[in-house]
Amino acid sequence: MQSDSGLRSAVERFIAAAAQPAVLDPGEEPLPLIGQNWEITEWNGRLVLQAWNDTRNLVRKIVEIKDQRRDRISLVTERFPKTAGELQIADLAAAAGVELRRKSTRLAFRDRFRLMLAREFPEWRTEDVSTDANLEQSLSPSYVRAYLRRSSGASSIGMAALAAPPDAADCSAVVPFGLIWLDYLRRREKGMTVNHLLLYVPMRRERGAAFRAALIDPARIHCQLYAYDARDCAGAIDFADAGNVESTLPPCRQPVQPNLEQPEIPGLPAAAERVEQSDGSVSLRAQGLEFGRASGGRLFCGIGRKRPCSAATLAAMAEEILRLRNDAAEDRQHPLYTQHPEGWLEAQVRANPRILDASLRPTPIYGQVPIFSGPERGVIDLLGVDDTGRLTVIELKTTADLQLPFQALDYWLRVRKHLAAGDFERHGYFPGIAIRRDAPRILLAAPSLEFHSTTETMIDGLVPHIDFTRIGLAANWRSELRVMFRLRGSERP
Repeated sequence: MQSDSGLRSAVERFIAAAAQPAVLDPGEEPLPLIGQNWEITEWNGRLVLQAWNDTRNLVRKIVEIKDQRRDRISLVTERFPKTAGELQIADLAAAAGVELRRKSTRLAFRDRFRLMLAREFPEWRTEDVSTDANLEQSLSPSYVRAYLRRSSGASSIGMAALAAPPDAADCSAVVPFGLIWLDYLRRREKGMTVNHLLLYVPMRRERGAAFRAALIDPARIHCQLYAYDARDCAGAIDFADAGNVESTLPPCRQPVQPNLEQPEIPGLPAAAERVEQSDGSVSLRAQGLEFGRASGGRLFCGIGRKRPCSAATLAAMAEEILRLRNDAAEDRQHPLYTQHPEGWLEAQVRANPRILDASLRPTPIYGQVPIFSGPERGVIDLLGVDDTGRLTVIELKTTADLQLPFQALDYWLRVRKHLAAGDFERHGYFPGIAIRRDAPRILLAAPSLEFHSTTETMIDGLVPHIDFTRIGLAANWRSELRVMFRLRGSERP
């Protein structure tokens, strides 16, 4: 066993060398070891580590070093009174330290959530409180889930609960993952009635989740959203108080004489696409990949960041991209072939919108219409209109995406808002078309094998007046757009 002086030196050296040293105690938030907020002393002949902040005070006897690595040191400890344990001191700035911090924080919040539920629902038995991943059932480790049950006479009832931890990247995702957890419990607990879904998000981060949760069908699911504070006190959110989504629609600046104002670019391949943008510029694309812009009589080129260029440079770039980016290309691993597949699918749909839906007008179709909400920007893949004047949100994906229905709904909410306000007519969109005031339709288009297995579950939990159509495409969509199935709502293939 290492001597006390050697043990102390090893621990102090590790803390001094770490950029962000912190104690990771199971079931607790990481406790930073900074400034004068920690010390190692001797007490009754044993080393004692003490660390504190405004809310916690940790005291542990250090028995020995169990394991030491560059980014963390594991200590065998003794609690008062004599209770063996283990804790880690980690460098949270290290790559592995970031994951250790995330895991420690997640486990700490799991225990907090258990206590929160026990306090709010004392007559219910709380079970299955977990952050473990379950890929087969699409249960995410990013959120804490729980199952509450209670006997009522001869029958039993249950509730599904899901919480976003304080550091969650996307609090609004508690809604789709909550629906998945509810569906799983319904299938698992066949003799139980499970109709309640409880969703928890940190206070002041509830708006996105509220907009989504308000679209859950109350006839089938009793959903309640709660916002909790730093003391784990939770309050119910009234969906009616969430208000409208905050967004603005920029004016659509269409050229007065489109055919005459298209820029002349000598040598530009005929296969290159020219797509008019709402800001008045023209996007130049090759199979959906933008390589240039024409704006105000000037030409710009580049994939990503644009720089001024000549027509000859732009034409040469288009030739090279089209050589590598086509359905007959030999090198299908080349970055110019694999990059931005949704853009390639968008180009196919733009050229053949009536293949997706026979009622869609070929023009105008607006791609990536920006609708700003604070510092964020929502992007609609395509926004069109059908022969009856009803707006249609078209969401495109080339790979399975669990959140596809709710990503489309986020756009749908914004389009519905601007439609009701008359913003599309006022700002010059869909000129000459009488736009209906009915809520927009939603078309979800993806290769038929790339719809996530939970898609039907999510759509089935939503209010029935949202008009969803799922369109499954043939796998060779890059060369030919063919529809393999077309399903309304939550219909299954």
